[in-house]
Amino acid sequence: MAEFDVETLFRSLDTDRANVVWKWKLLEELKQAGLRADDPRVERAVDWSVKSSAPFEPGQPEWLDLEQFRSVVREPVIWRALQGQLSMPPSEFAEFTQGIERIYADLQDERSGEVAQYIPTLRNADPDRFGIAVCTADGQVFQIGDANVGFSVQSTSKPFSYAMALEERGAADVHQWVGQEQSGGTFNDPRLSLDAGGKPQNPMINAGAMATLALVESDQDVSERFAKVEQTWAKMMGTPPGFDHRTFLAERDTGHGNRGLASLMAAQDMLNVDPKDPDGPRKAAEFYFAVCSLELDAQRLAAAGATLANGGVAPYSGERVFSQETAGRVLAVMGHSGMYNDSGQFADQVGLPAKSGVSGNVMMVVPEKRLAVVVFSPRLDAAGNSVRGVEVCKRLVNEYGLHPYKGLGADREVARLALGGVARVGGPAGHHKAAAPATTSVTRAGGLQM
Repeated sequence: MAEFDVETLFRSLDTDRANVVWKWKLLEELKQAGLRADDPRVERAVDWSVKSSAPFEPGQPEWLDLEQFRSVVREPVIWRALQGQLSMPPSEFAEFTQGIERIYADLQDERSGEVAQYIPTLRNADPDRFGIAVCTADGQVFQIGDANVGFSVQSTSKPFSYAMALEERGAADVHQWVGQEQSGGTFNDPRLSLDAGGKPQNPMINAGAMATLALVESDQDVSERFAKVEQTWAKMMGTPPGFDHRTFLAERDTGHGNRGLASLMAAQDMLNVDPKDPDGPRKAAEFYFAVCSLELDAQRLAAAGATLANGGVAPYSGERVFSQETAGRVLAVMGHSGMYNDSGQFADQVGLPAKSGVSGNVMMVVPEKRLAVVVFSPRLDAAGNSVRGVEVCKRLVNEYGLHPYKGLGADREVARLALGGVARVGGPAGHHKAAAPATTSVTRAGGLQM
């Protein structure tokens, strides 16, 4: 970064002409860009620089001189934020989050659906909880409502379990054990979950999730395998997940159907367990129950989703967690099988990859914008998806024109009408150039057991 640019930026923030930038002023600018004060990158850069100066008196506003400011903006995300060069420019981010605020307010009175009934921790959940969180590839964050309330991740763990298996084994090996097609039934239907050879239809149903998890660190003890899963989640989110012990115990005590699916797969050598271990299928099912019992909140789950939106790179650390190929494969399967038995309808109405869990969470990834939106609201529809969660996704896509297919050719049609019906973009007669790609800025278009 040029020294002149740093000084110019410093002067623009020194609104009092005191040769200092107030810490609160800098944090407010970063907030407008979508970076929170508790973002680890912001905390690390700003607090270290402030503390390097003489101690401030209690209650005295803290400030940065030019040298300290220069040190702060060496943090790349801060420099890009102040230059308006993050995934979403401040004005676009503000417009998008204002839309979320409107949608959140509109859905406060939505009371249809009911919480999952099959275990106490889900059955006793507060049905009126409602939170929305957004995280971009650069770690721009917005949240509203109960976005910091913890919940068990449930089936929204499945895309990430699939990603871990792909990273370790590669696609060719993984897909010897699990397919890539819609099952045509519910996520736990024993008749439709497996093909004739005992292979699970895809990684987003229970059988497929058990099959993919059976491939993760399979030569290690279960404690080491679970540590690998926790570490992967921590890399994506910037903080480690919690664990809901009550949910795990309840899942283990009631998960007879899942153990049965594991046994069916093992009987046809389609589950990667020790064939000499009679408890192998049970252990595979319990490992799956444990992963589904990881405890997150909407804001942290959004960071995990942003990792997929960013081609496998975590938003806060910039660390590559998954390859681009892995992220693309995961999003593709989410696109056709991520929303239980309503996946086809969701693909038609929303058109974006998403995954839901019966605790009431929905994670939608917007690859074009390099962001993820997570909704937490425990009331479920008949398919097991959060009622409010699905509605938030629909409204965001409709309001901001985010459906990847329903706006195809819109720019070309505008050009055709402007030219009196002649669909030419340029060049001499008979040599039509390709239409320019649609703009990527946000533009409002109008308004069960796991």
